Amino acid sequence: MSTSNLLTVAQAAKLKNVTISAIYQAVQSGRLPHRRELGHIGIERGALQAWTIVGHKAGRPKGIAVSDDVKRRISEKQKQNWAQGKRTGRKKRKEND
Repeated sequence: MSTSNLLTVAQAAKLKNVTISAIYQAVQSGRLPHRRELGHIGIERGALQAWTIVGHKAGRPKGIAVSDDVKRRISEKQKQNWAQGKRTGRKKRKEND
C-alpha cells in the first residue's frame, strides 16, 4: 500500500492477532471498513483499532506455555508420550489380513 496509514490484510491480521481469513470475512460482511487500491484491500489503522472482533474464540494462543497448575494435572504417561513425539487420543486402526 502506498499510504502509510493503510495496512495490508496480513498486517491487519498480525496487529489484531487474528487469521487473515478473519480479516477477509470482516471486510466482506462490511464490519471492517476498507478501500481498494490497485486491486488490493487497504485497511486504515484507525478503522482497525475501532473494529471489534465478533465471534472470536478465546483460548491459549499457540506457542504460549501452559501454567504450572495445568502441568501438574497432565499425567506422567502423557508427558512421556509428548517427549517421545507420540500422538495420543487416537485409536490405531487394525490391519485387515
